[in-house]
Amino acid sequence: MSLLTFSFVYPHPIEYVILLTFIAGCVELLMGILNLGFLVDFISPCLTSGFTSASAIIIIVAQLKHLLGVKLEGHDTFTVIVELSQRTADIRWQDTLLGVSCIIFLFLFKQLTKIPTRSFSVKKLLWFLSISKNALIVLITSLIGAYLHYNGGAPFKLTGNVPKGMPDVGFPAFSAQVGNETVGVMEMVKSLGSGIVVIPVVAVLANVAIAKSYSADVVVDASQEMITLGLCNVFGSFVKAMPSCGAFTRSAVASSSDVRTPLQGIYSGSVIILALSVLAPYFYFIPKSTLAAVLITAGSSLIDYEIFPVLWRCNKVDFILTLLTFVIGIVRGVEAAIVIGSVLNALILLKTWSRPNIFIEIRSNKESNREFIYVRPELGLFYPAADYVSETVKKAHGRSPKLSIVLDCVNLIKLDYSAAKASKWFRL
Repeated sequence: MSLLTFSFVYPHPIEYVILLTFIAGCVELLMGILNLGFLVDFISPCLTSGFTSASAIIIIVAQLKHLLGVKLEGHDTFTVIVELSQRTADIRWQDTLLGVSCIIFLFLFKQLTKIPTRSFSVKKLLWFLSISKNALIVLITSLIGAYLHYNGGAPFKLTGNVPKGMPDVGFPAFSAQVGNETVGVMEMVKSLGSGIVVIPVVAVLANVAIAKSYSADVVVDASQEMITLGLCNVFGSFVKAMPSCGAFTRSAVASSSDVRTPLQGIYSGSVIILALSVLAPYFYFIPKSTLAAVLITAGSSLIDYEIFPVLWRCNKVDFILTLLTFVIGIVRGVEAAIVIGSVLNALILLKTWSRPNIFIEIRSNKESNREFIYVRPELGLFYPAADYVSETVKKAHGRSPKLSIVLDCVNLIKLDYSAAKASKWFRL
């Protein structure tokens, strides 16, 4: 979302970002109030799996530089891989050893709940240690980092200074100073262009996609997600926030910590406020390779290894769509994958409605022994399919022009005016 926002506000001042946050929040809120949540039903489970797996790869590759202690210039997946392959000599063994050790620690602690025991107390202890693994490894390595920092220096890279302090609360800026000129709100909106629509739409799609990825058997209320996201961005603009939405990285860490309810948001928000006001100095000692290990471990759980062979056997179209979404996600980013994948998914559905399967055969009436052309569309007839069905039936009738046509409407859920008009020449 940050890169997408940057593409619409660069090179304008920060006031443009804050205004975009406010407008995006209003658009999202309006979408929720108008109950437009049904639009995100075009995000199929296959599509979700595709860009979720792509997100996991992006997360893992992005953290390799911190895990290995290498400073890289690039940010996209392929650039990072190429730079790493060219700078293997710069890999720091201290950061690598710590990072790999943390990954092993996290994977082992994840398995603690599978240890068989009859003691309820031991079972609860193992469960607590398992869900606390991320916090434990960060705390342990931070203490080690602080000790080494004050006793000759830590051999691995630390997070360093984290700015502290709460932002000022105030109304979002509806004007901006650009050089010696004051730009009004209408000019600012004009400069933001399509961003006032693209940002909220992508944010909603991403939020719902993440919710679907982790909702298990719970039905996601997309309209509710829109309202919530809209309120977050509207109020966020009052504290100078950029447009925000859910993120696979944070969601993956929360999931790996066995988070089960949205109440986690209150806890996370409280910790962030504490961090800004009190805890920021202590974040200095967190090793970068530890944070990378936490994110890599969490990201690895997002990769859906099983869906591709299943789709290959069951539905080649879904397989291609999922694979395409996965590739676009890695090459162009998750936002692009969500938008392009949703459009392609919608086109596939439209093709199904515009080119329905039509069962046609010649039958005979047992009583009169007269033959007729039997036609049975598999779906409802709407205007996109009207011409196709009409032409298909005409071709069948052309091969047997003396036979009557019988249209069986047993599968028709609905018939619109255009389809009814196109079939008026049928002799029913």
